[in-house]
Amino acid sequence: MKANWQTFKKRNWDSRPERERKALKLVAWLSAPVLLYFVLWQPAHNAVQKLHVSVPLMYMEAERLRIRAGEVEMLRHRPRPALLDAVALKSTIEDSALRYDLREAISTLDLQQPNAVRISFASVSFEQWLRWLRALQQEQHIRADSVSVAMLPQAGMVKISATLINGGTQ
Repeated sequence: MKANWQTFKKRNWDSRPERERKALKLVAWLSAPVLLYFVLWQPAHNAVQKLHVSVPLMYMEAERLRIRAGEVEMLRHRPRPALLDAVALKSTIEDSALRYDLREAISTLDLQQPNAVRISFASVSFEQWLRWLRALQQEQHIRADSVSVAMLPQAGMVKISATLINGGTQ
């Protein structure tokens, strides 16, 4: 390798006149700062400007993640609602329907194992159904697993078939 370099130097550098070698050295010394500016300084300066914009955004996102991690940890340690079997679930739904004046509107209320109840209404006010369902979710942790809603000719009235399950199964 060293021999190759020496032959290359002898053939391309040593064979040139002294004046030409001095001129090439001068051009190299003058072009080096310009080359360093365009190859190193300018790309680094552009990257720093981009970082001035992106780093604060990353810090904000990291802070949001820290806050959400705290919320997740709080929810993870929240007590889970008791899991009701189908019979207890049915009686809870009936009691709640009585409180919300929906018991007479229930067409069928069937047990589905292990902890689900199939309920249907031939005709019920959609707003009243939503209020009752929201109350079931908030108070009893009972949620709708599947719902089928059909509009009736009377304004605001619907036919509903739903499967309700205990929120503890999630």
